[in-house]
Amino acid sequence: MVDVRFFFVSLIIFFFIVFSTVSQSPDQTMEKKSLRVLSKTLIGDDGRVYACSDNDFFSFESNGSIAWSVHMDFKCNTGFSPVYSGFNQMLVLTENRILRIDFPRNGTKSEPETFFDPGETILGFAVSISSSSVYITVKDHGLYAYNMLRQQLWIAEPKTERFGYRLGCQKDYENCKFDSGPVIDSCEASIYISNNEGELYSLSLRGTYNQWIQDLSVIDRFFTVTPGNNGLVYVVFPTKSLVFALDSFSGNILWQKTVGPLSESSGSLPVIDTNSWVSIGSLDGTLYSFSRTGELHKTPENVETDSMIQVEPLLDCSGNAVYVSQTKLEGKTDQVIGDSTFVSAKKPETAVFSLVVPETRSIHWSHSYSDQSPSLLLDEDLQHFVLDERIVLAFIAASNSGNPFRCRSKHDKLSSSCSFAEPEHLDIYIGNERTIIWFLLFEFVIIVLFAALVRFCFMFWKKQKLQGRPFSAFLDKRRLLHRKRREIDRTITRLQNESTADEFSVDKINDLVQERENVKRKLSSTYSLGRDIDASSKSKDHVLPLYRGGSRSLSFRNRKNESITIFETHRHESSSSEESYRDQHYDDDDDGVADDENDEGDLKRKQKGKFHAHSEGSSSDDGDDESCGIASSRRSTYLKKRSLSFRD
Repeated sequence: MVDVRFFFVSLIIFFFIVFSTVSQSPDQTMEKKSLRVLSKTLIGDDGRVYACSDNDFFSFESNGSIAWSVHMDFKCNTGFSPVYSGFNQMLVLTENRILRIDFPRNGTKSEPETFFDPGETILGFAVSISSSSVYITVKDHGLYAYNMLRQQLWIAEPKTERFGYRLGCQKDYENCKFDSGPVIDSCEASIYISNNEGELYSLSLRGTYNQWIQDLSVIDRFFTVTPGNNGLVYVVFPTKSLVFALDSFSGNILWQKTVGPLSESSGSLPVIDTNSWVSIGSLDGTLYSFSRTGELHKTPENVETDSMIQVEPLLDCSGNAVYVSQTKLEGKTDQVIGDSTFVSAKKPETAVFSLVVPETRSIHWSHSYSDQSPSLLLDEDLQHFVLDERIVLAFIAASNSGNPFRCRSKHDKLSSSCSFAEPEHLDIYIGNERTIIWFLLFEFVIIVLFAALVRFCFMFWKKQKLQGRPFSAFLDKRRLLHRKRREIDRTITRLQNESTADEFSVDKINDLVQERENVKRKLSSTYSLGRDIDASSKSKDHVLPLYRGGSRSLSFRNRKNESITIFETHRHESSSSEESYRDQHYDDDDDGVADDENDEGDLKRKQKGKFHAHSEGSSSDDGDDESCGIASSRRSTYLKKRSLSFRD
């Protein structure tokens, strides 16, 4: 890349020449000397143009008439434009201090007040309306942050250290200083500022935290910074004719493009529209526009050789198009000497103002002005000021000349701001996305299973049978109960398959069924793998025993034609409660094997007692009807003998 340095042969400003007559009287010459120079302008949301001149601050209507003005005690700096600070207030840089000017209320004007007076040279300032803060760069001191109440928030310097390591100012640490005004990125809540070594800083609005530092001195130390509010920050090197796009999150360079020669004094600041296209004018007369990805559009495609764009474009009220001022000259010469390109221009002839849509490269409106078009002066109030391309372009943009688009409201501006900003996504995993999803699903299943296992262990170790006794005894008891249940099942099956059906068999089957239920209850409660179930609570549901109905009878006939009928009724509910209580607390022995042996011994004793009762009842020879009851803890059996009549 070559250095581009622009020198004008003529020292007369373009519009001061265009709207001057060739022959002037002495009175006209004296009147021209009294013309005032306006500072850089600001187009407000209300469509007015704000600027200052000498010791006065002006608010112009879009047609050029003065809406109101305020006198200041200090002379304004024409190299800086006023900045809107919200709450119907403007901040203006005057000499080495910043004044705050309130808008008139009900026709009443208030005197400007000093907002900041460091007593040193102010290099620039910026306002963040969202945080209600003002950021000011003071020469040889640093960056100051103040709120709207003029209270100091913090001070930042280019010399910073973190964990013992220096950040920035790598080449000359002692003489390193900030040498540019701050630039605010509203979407990223960041401040961009550079030092005299060619390093670009990204600071947080809330403090002095350095988000990143990019060393651009390898390209050039002189550059301008423009936030894109779309996830990018644009850096323009006028002497190198380069445009860089940096990632606002990390500061990495995403792309770089070459443009035509640029002016060092003005015109090196690009403008970004709502479609995220950045446009910058060149001294070759071409408007260069780049998309967010670096796609280039040139407008116009076929430009005349004797033309140039020396002021920055302005965004229209819709945000979709830009106003451009192109100057046509009598002649222009480009000369390359070494690594530098020198552009010399002759007398300007015509100024062409156009409304261009960078995305489509379409020109919706264009008009040329020359010394034969005195109608350019919109109002008589502007005759008291020097009009150049920069001032006239501001009034054309404020008046929406030839604009077919609808202007945006404040709500539209807020909704469309940061719409193209893409948040930075940090990739934790590197690989196939489908594999990552399956891996995450597998991890989720493992976590769920682990949580279920922890919950099971928590409930299992709270079991009463595991308190104060080894776990092996618990498992031995479970095995014995399972084996006992299987033996009972086999015995019941064998007895049911036998052909003889006597009282002893029926009693034994019923006892085995009851024992099997007890074993199942133990396996599902005290010796289960889950939580303990309080079986005694079920017996407390009813105070009085309930008759559930249902009975059965078994009849047998012997050789003497005597019949025995056995009636079986349900056992009393209280006995069931007692057995439940006994079964529940009977297992509190220290040896599970001994508990099982005791249960088998009880069963044998009960069966033996019932066998004796059956033998006595069946061997009786008394001829009269006799009833006898055999009571047990499990059921009641009634025996009845009846004599049968014989045939004579």
